Amino acid sequence: MLNSIKYFFFILVLMASCKESSNSKSEKSKIDYNIALEFINEYNKEFFNPTSGSIDWLTKSKYASKNLIENYKQLQHNAEIADPELGLDFDPILDGQDSDEKGFEIKKIDSINNYVIVRGKSLQDYEITIKLIENNGNTLVEGAGVLNILKSKLKK
Repeated sequence: MLNSIKYFFFILVLMASCKESSNSKSEKSKIDYNIALEFINEYNKEFFNPTSGSIDWLTKSKYASKNLIENYKQLQHNAEIADPELGLDFDPILDGQDSDEKGFEIKKIDSINNYVIVRGKSLQDYEITIKLIENNGNTLVEGAGVLNILKSKLKK
């Protein structure tokens, strides 16, 4: 009888742990990977037809996380201190000086770590890595280009 009770409790604990892991799985599924594409294509339009500075655009973007904005500002500030005339000589979100005028498409999604790799529509070898996070039910861009992206995830 005692073994039956232990077995019963073991089954209950096992079922509870399975439920917890399935809940954490559904937490990850809240990420909308299309946000990466919307963000980078909107940013790309601004890159070719600027209406404001990149920092201003990022600050107004509904997709940019506070951490992305702050790290962009810090990178730009450090570049201006290092070279006041040149400053930042590339776009850290596009990870270069140029971009694809036709925009981007999703190449690959890493749903475990929430990375999206986009590639140029007309420049298929041009790739950008984007990191997404979930914040209060919203998907935000936490990293893009060289900002907040692990070195192992950067394009080679």
